[in-house]
Amino acid sequence: MAYTDEYALFADTTNDLHKKVARAVDKSARDVINEDEGTANHAVRLAWAKWIRADPDRITDEAHRIMMHVLDNATVASAGNAATDNDVQFVVDGLVDTISIGGYR
Repeated sequence: MAYTDEYALFADTTNDLHKKVARAVDKSARDVINEDEGTANHAVRLAWAKWIRADPDRITDEAHRIMMHVLDNATVASAGNAATDNDVQFVVDGLVDTISIGGYR
């Protein structure tokens, strides 16, 4: 996908990919809340998850904040708005440690 096409996916916060990423962020946060306390970085991850889920606007803001990193995944980028929920969730789950410590801000 051309850079301009990827940028259009990033810039339009109303597109389907943004909605999928927002839902994936919310689901990842829920999963962190329910994960084992022995999980690496759990305390930091838990603080992030609770903060995210406390305000729906934070979910959409976080989705936009990480969108370019989601688009770094070639499968998601090439599919764009047609990316599968599973592919999007896989990518977002892989970013949780980084975003929970304040990365990408």
